[in-house]
Amino acid sequence: MRCSNCGNELPQGVRFCPKCGTPLAPATAPFAGAQTTTSFGAQTPNAPAPQQFSGGGMVQQPRKSGCGKALAIVLVVLLLLAGAVGGLVYYGYRAVNDKLRSSEAYTIAVNALKENYTVAEKMGAIKETGFPLGSFTENADGTGNAAYHMSVTGTKTNGTYDVVMQRRERKWYLTMGRVTLSGGEVVNLRSPELDNTNDNSPQTPPPPPNVKGKPGAIISGGVLDAKAVSKPDPAYPAAAKAAKASGTVTVQVTVDETGKVVSARAVSGPPLLQASAVAAAYQARFQPTLLSGRPVKVNGVLTYNFPAQ
Repeated sequence: MRCSNCGNELPQGVRFCPKCGTPLAPATAPFAGAQTTTSFGAQTPNAPAPQQFSGGGMVQQPRKSGCGKALAIVLVVLLLLAGAVGGLVYYGYRAVNDKLRSSEAYTIAVNALKENYTVAEKMGAIKETGFPLGSFTENADGTGNAAYHMSVTGTKTNGTYDVVMQRRERKWYLTMGRVTLSGGEVVNLRSPELDNTNDNSPQTPPPPPNVKGKPGAIISGGVLDAKAVSKPDPAYPAAAKAAKASGTVTVQVTVDETGKVVSARAVSGPPLLQASAVAAAYQARFQPTLLSGRPVKVNGVLTYNFPAQ
């Protein structure tokens, strides 16, 4: 056998020409199940990747991995999901904000804040109110309750505004308003329609006179909890639950001659819980109170405890 390149006589069994190094073609086709590739005299098992000649031997091409492409697809999907969630949160926030700000209760609460003389003196003109945390309800019978907590920005200083409102005969009344200034000072607001005042005086009204024997007399009954025939528990507002508000709310009530609560207003307690306590107070019922054999109205207080949830 001779070398096809230089013509040198080759001994039996060699795979390369000892003179020029040219590789010799195999005499017979290799077995199909165990193909080998020759690269500079070394035998390597057959690989599925395509092969090409490079220089004097076969070179295996590197395999391309799909891992990077899969990671890129996952990243794009995550970015799209994040954008969609962000859009839902933003537009959901805008919808809730617009609904609360467009309510009659919110408008009356903000107007009471802006028109209060003490607030204007200490905070200056109100430039902006923040997102109102809270809730409001308007019932078909003309009743309702509302409670808000919001930040307030004035030309002189900033603060927070907590307000509780009550709806009777399709009209909203401010039962409690409290502005806490950045320095810690508190300004109290009240509805003129309820008590003909709008100053910074304490909210607890003086006890009514105890007039005996007169028709229509109102007597002071003190704490009325034990005298109630029926005293439903108040609902725990979702806004108060989210804020983890808890504590005791005191409600000033007037009970008429039949034992029905005809007026109720919160005088102390966490602001986010007061509206719910007032609503529960209106559902309380009492035995008629007799004075000299005549039924009379009674003024007193009811207490409602809201444990932490």
